Amino acid sequence: MLAVIIPTLNAQSCLPSLLPELKTVRLVLSDGGSTDGTLVQGVSAGAVLARGRPGRGAQLARGADLAGAADAVTAYLFLHADCELLPGWQNVVETALQTPGTAWYFRYHPDGTGGAVTWLRFIVWLRGWAWRLPYGDQGLLISRDMYDAIGGYDAGKPLFEDVDIIDRIKETFGRRALQKLPIALKTDISDHLKDGVWTRGWRNYKLLKAYRRGEPVAELKRRYI
Repeated sequence: MLAVIIPTLNAQSCLPSLLPELKTVRLVLSDGGSTDGTLVQGVSAGAVLARGRPGRGAQLARGADLAGAADAVTAYLFLHADCELLPGWQNVVETALQTPGTAWYFRYHPDGTGGAVTWLRFIVWLRGWAWRLPYGDQGLLISRDMYDAIGGYDAGKPLFEDVDIIDRIKETFGRRALQKLPIALKTDISDHLKDGVWTRGWRNYKLLKAYRRGEPVAELKRRYI
């Protein structure tokens, strides 16, 4: 059985486009303290709630722990709340899970147009091709055995939890163990458009470089916000 884990925090505006696609999976909303209609939407969609402290690393780890309490769960799909699954995604995921020892991420499909957005798509493609470094907005599909073998998400990381787990997948199983699914995941880039694609992209790059240098993640999180 596939479990889908979604970290949420006041996500009621974006969940209606995502939850209807998840009726046939074990759905876990790992909530960090929502005060809007997020939890009501989740329960109405049949989700199990994992409630606790905010922070994406903590929420993803908590969601996986709850999902894994069901022995029938054999794989996890981690998604952001503001993404949108495209038709046919389940067949693609089921096929991918037949390849053992491999973790998967979706193709990048930002919900915007224009030259800056085209450039953003290219940068994301280049990051995946050159460094096999998808971010969390491309999702992560991973078998339960593989997830357990690398120790899962680090609950102590409020930022770059996605980079951390990808690094450990590559360190443990090699670069080829990380592959791109032949289907896209529609991604909300409203923050990029609001701040400016170039401005936000350059800021994120500098934060990644600082993370690689070993600067404290808590300080980087403060600068990210």
